[in-house]
Amino acid sequence: MDRFQIIDKARNVLAKAGFYLSERHNERGISFDIIARKDEHLLIISTMVNADSSRPHEGKELRILSDALDGSPLFIAQKGGRRTLERGVIYSRRGIPLISLETLEDLFLEGVPPYVFSAPGGFYVSIDSELLREARTNNQVSLRKMAEIAGVSRKAIQKYEEGMGVDLEVAMRMEEFLGEDLIMPLNPIDYGKELDINDFEQLEAFTGIEKFIFDSLHAMGYKIIPTCHAPFEAVTSDDKVVLLSGVDNEGGERLKTKARIVSNLTHITEKESVLFLKKRYTRINLEGIPLIEKSELRDLDSTHEVLELLRERKTGGR
Repeated sequence: MDRFQIIDKARNVLAKAGFYLSERHNERGISFDIIARKDEHLLIISTMVNADSSRPHEGKELRILSDALDGSPLFIAQKGGRRTLERGVIYSRRGIPLISLETLEDLFLEGVPPYVFSAPGGFYVSIDSELLREARTNNQVSLRKMAEIAGVSRKAIQKYEEGMGVDLEVAMRMEEFLGEDLIMPLNPIDYGKELDINDFEQLEAFTGIEKFIFDSLHAMGYKIIPTCHAPFEAVTSDDKVVLLSGVDNEGGERLKTKARIVSNLTHITEKESVLFLKKRYTRINLEGIPLIEKSELRDLDSTHEVLELLRERKTGGR
């Protein structure tokens, strides 16, 4: 199975599960393959045949976009190194959850979540630490006895009761002895790690017209998060509104392609979008995406004025 087949199969699973999907794109250098939304869940997905082929910038970009768009990053692959990914197991690459197509299908079509995660040393599970403590205490089982049954140290049992992950075989031995379902389901889309992003450092990534535009937006009060491998150059936001902000120097077919992709992503992510232009264009929106010229940006003094202009131009034309 090649990467394009993986993308098609993942899209099919998500569509059957009721997700709204971004259109397929053929643009090179974009860090994600699928953006999918269902209710409050927004998934930003990258696929590959072998997870070990992922590059550092891909993981970083997925995490940046997920943090900015309040979504969850996810890798989908068939192999990790020389091994096929196990069904029902959550792996990790670049700090991002990694699962197989089969696990994706089980989770969203069958309603069967994974229970096992892979970490250095083997397969582990999360257990109900409070239930473990209560069951051990109610059955008058000492830490020493529980450690003997589980085949670990007393300190390990104490750590398990504090919430530490447990080796799968150890957890199964404790479940059998206590007669309790200790192992808890996992959710690969519950990804809440926030990034510490410094606006001033991020602005140094821009040059030319991009620097002028994002310096201007930053001065108005927007937070700027550059994206190196997306159809837009940055995610900008204030306290209320998140914008997918693109910059175009040339116009023509390149601008139309970018507008089409960004328009589709705007619909899926439910965020506002804008394209900034170096020079005058014949229209004030394209594919429903407002266009703002560099010279016009000079006359805007606040995030409120930017938002008003965007909303005026969504349905306008000239």
